[in-house]
Amino acid sequence: MSEQSELLPELQQSATVSLPLAVVGIGGSAGALSSYERFFLSLPAGGNMAFVLVPHQHPEQRALMPELLQRCTSLPVSEISDGVALEANCVYVAPPGRDVTLEDNVLRLHDDPLTSPVALPIDRFFTSLAHSQGRRAVAVVLSGSGHDGSQGVKEIRRLGGLVLVQDPVTAEYPSMPSSAVATQTAHQVLPPDELAPRLHAFVTRKPGPVQTEEELLPEEAQASAPLQAILLLIRAQIGHDFTQYKYSTIFRRINRRMQMYSMESAAQYLRFLRETPREVTALYKDLTINVTSFFRDPDAFASLKVQLGQALSDNLRQGVDTFRVWAPGCATGEEAYSIAIILSELLEEFGEQRRIQVQIFATDIDEDSVAVARAGQYSHQIAYVVSAERLERYFTLKSDGYAVRPEVREMVVFALHNTFGDPPFTRLDLLCCRNMLIYLNSNLQKTLIPLFHYALNPGGLLFLGPSETTGLLRDLFVPLDPQWRLFRRAALPVKPLTLGFGTGNMRPPPVSRTEHPPVFRPPRELDISQVVSSVLLGEYTPPSVLVSARGDIVHVVGRTGPFLELALGRIGTNVLDMARDGLRYELSAALRQVAETQREVVQSGLRIEIDGVYRRLDLIVRPLDLPRLEQPLILIVFQLAPQTAPQETAPDNDRLSVIQELERELKYSRGYLQANLEEMEVSVEQLKTTNEELQSTNEELQSTNEELMTSKEELQSLNEELITINAEHQMIITDLAQANDDMKNLLDSAGIATVFLDNDLKIKRFTPRITGVIHLIPSDVGRSITHLVTNLRYDALERDSLEVLRTLTPFETDVQTKDGNWYLMKVAPYRTFDNFIDGVVIVFASITTIKRLERQVQVSALYADEAINAVSAPCIVLDTALRVVSANRAFYQMMHLTAQRARGELLSELMGVGRQVFRSLIPLLREEAPNHGTVKRHVADFDIPFQGRQSIHFSARALTSADGSTDLLLLTLEDPADESEALS
Repeated sequence: MSEQSELLPELQQSATVSLPLAVVGIGGSAGALSSYERFFLSLPAGGNMAFVLVPHQHPEQRALMPELLQRCTSLPVSEISDGVALEANCVYVAPPGRDVTLEDNVLRLHDDPLTSPVALPIDRFFTSLAHSQGRRAVAVVLSGSGHDGSQGVKEIRRLGGLVLVQDPVTAEYPSMPSSAVATQTAHQVLPPDELAPRLHAFVTRKPGPVQTEEELLPEEAQASAPLQAILLLIRAQIGHDFTQYKYSTIFRRINRRMQMYSMESAAQYLRFLRETPREVTALYKDLTINVTSFFRDPDAFASLKVQLGQALSDNLRQGVDTFRVWAPGCATGEEAYSIAIILSELLEEFGEQRRIQVQIFATDIDEDSVAVARAGQYSHQIAYVVSAERLERYFTLKSDGYAVRPEVREMVVFALHNTFGDPPFTRLDLLCCRNMLIYLNSNLQKTLIPLFHYALNPGGLLFLGPSETTGLLRDLFVPLDPQWRLFRRAALPVKPLTLGFGTGNMRPPPVSRTEHPPVFRPPRELDISQVVSSVLLGEYTPPSVLVSARGDIVHVVGRTGPFLELALGRIGTNVLDMARDGLRYELSAALRQVAETQREVVQSGLRIEIDGVYRRLDLIVRPLDLPRLEQPLILIVFQLAPQTAPQETAPDNDRLSVIQELERELKYSRGYLQANLEEMEVSVEQLKTTNEELQSTNEELQSTNEELMTSKEELQSLNEELITINAEHQMIITDLAQANDDMKNLLDSAGIATVFLDNDLKIKRFTPRITGVIHLIPSDVGRSITHLVTNLRYDALERDSLEVLRTLTPFETDVQTKDGNWYLMKVAPYRTFDNFIDGVVIVFASITTIKRLERQVQVSALYADEAINAVSAPCIVLDTALRVVSANRAFYQMMHLTAQRARGELLSELMGVGRQVFRSLIPLLREEAPNHGTVKRHVADFDIPFQGRQSIHFSARALTSADGSTDLLLLTLEDPADESEALS
């Protein structure tokens, strides 16, 4: 029962602009990505919290977690670097193979994991988080394997932090959340998508603590009516009274529970308690929080070991063979086992293990905690606080943790016990009560200190917590180590105790009474038949006892004092133990005979001494087989014979009395021996039958063992196959990671803007260059492309994408952005490896330069056309194959052609110059023009449409480019008549 601090409701008061309201540590398995996604997707915006993720990751694994988490949260996600300071509304992810701790709001990385049988990075971070942030610390345990985090949540809860655990039923790997729930420190156990809103509401909600405090503690921290009603509900349902706990502590626990459910008033919470019995149990668990550990405060236990060594030496010197210890409020038993280990070490040093018997009584009111302590099973986390030598000597390593060895377990007796109401253990050499008194009010503390003084032997040791003291009753104990609160019982007379033992609970505080005259209440009407029956039973019915088959007394009628008496030593209710001399043997034989035969047995003429006078007695023992009885009962009747003669006085001859007693005992022994012989014969027969059954069972077990061996071989073979498959999968994962890297680098280096959409046109991923076309950020993943504003002067993107999904035919077109850039947009279906259509891929390739060159070419072509049209003589431009590239209007008019008809045609076919008369022109054009030559005034005759045959002068000149190559030839046609006119 120890928790050093409470989680203050006003977390907001501790925050500044730069510091987060709370630091949330999240632990889980790297493979349980769905739990992280559900948590962050359901986290409301705002909150001013810093999140630190410590997943289980292989040291050689690539750090993909930040990228994966960025898809499901708008908060910036980054990998932790050494020395980074926490900021609000940020997510930090631990890198693979590095442990993380928190020191004064600064994250530190460690390459050296803690020395432990297993790596426990989550425990290490949670512990540093608890000590660094205190009440601002929040631990969230999600799906994961193993028990990592269990020790850390205990420390966070002990120092006042908040503990949230995923419901193991909803976890892919329930080991970690189940282990955290078993520590009984979780404030909430919910699915991940419910944990996040509950955390946000708890941190950001601004309750009215002053109003709630005034409602529960109106004056001088006294319990108000709602608080008393809450405590009465706990006492009625659970059976434990908390009225003498510190009301300020109870108020903080209740206020925290109210915050969990966003309740504004104590009356609302009281109504919730009445309607929800499980919340009463949860509040009771919160009031009796069990947070402890092995060798808590090692220096304190070192000091205790020194004093225990002296105490054991004193006991050995005085010849005392028993050393008794009481540990009230033992919680889950760690401190009780710690004391047992220390005593075992001391006894080994003294070599007195067999001479001194150690009895440790560990008690608590929490049944679940006592069950855990009795089991003696603890997680791997105890390796943090227990040395390797002690782990090897006093614990057994198992797959799920450590088990206390039998020699230590047998030293401790665990029991349910109320320190404040049940009788205390006495004659103690050590009383260890740590961190329990701090939760009790001063009146109860003043009562418990004398109780501890009463329970201890003279010179016994009292071991309290570092924040506890004996108060004003310091004269009862002598301090041995003031720092660690270790005392010795002072040699003072024992003071009378004031606790009301036997109720199992603390006495309620006295109620003030006003002086009023007693109120007269009329007596109830008497039941005449009941009174008459009582008188007749008392006067005329012989003394009788109703017992069970074992002789335990169930009911007594009449005065049985002459026949039964309390036995020495421990008080019991067995009739055989209480029978007086002269009845013990006969009564035992009669009970056994009735139990076997179910018939009445009468033993007459027995002699029994009553008040110094011997009387004759008839002992009647009969079975009772009444309806509705859970077990058979036996009625024993003591019938005294009537005194017709003078009272028989005790004989003076002692020898005769001894002989008679020996004869009675011999008779009883003979009967008892005969009964044992008969029972033994029956037992032998039963043993023979049992032996045959055991032989048959043994054969079945042997057959089962052979099957198990075969199954083991099959499992080993299967395991080898799984190892091989795992190796192949690792290679595939490596190849996929390499391919993913290659693809990412290819897309980034190509500079092509690409966006991948699913079948619902929701964004799956994109390349960085897409921001020039569509303004996307990492948090847009998962949003529909139709919800985003693009930078395109194009409104049919959705229509084109749906059409491609419908027809599975790629589509491409030129699109322009609002800033004037041109892109070639290609929309193609996204096909998976198994030919499944999983959306579309939209690619934007920049063609701005091409568009600019195309425009320049168009302008140049227009300029060239206008320049050649300005020439009056017919002109034609040919390529090296003498095909028409272009011509001027004069040529088209002369030849009565169109540009579409002429372009691309051979000169010989277009002009009909293939006849004999023009055979000299074609070689000239083919030979001279490519060599940068010219043809001047070559005369040839050919038919001009609608004009007849005419003689034309041909002039040709090669058109040379900047690099000196000849690609085109300019051919000019001149009419000799026109030339003559020009000369004249």
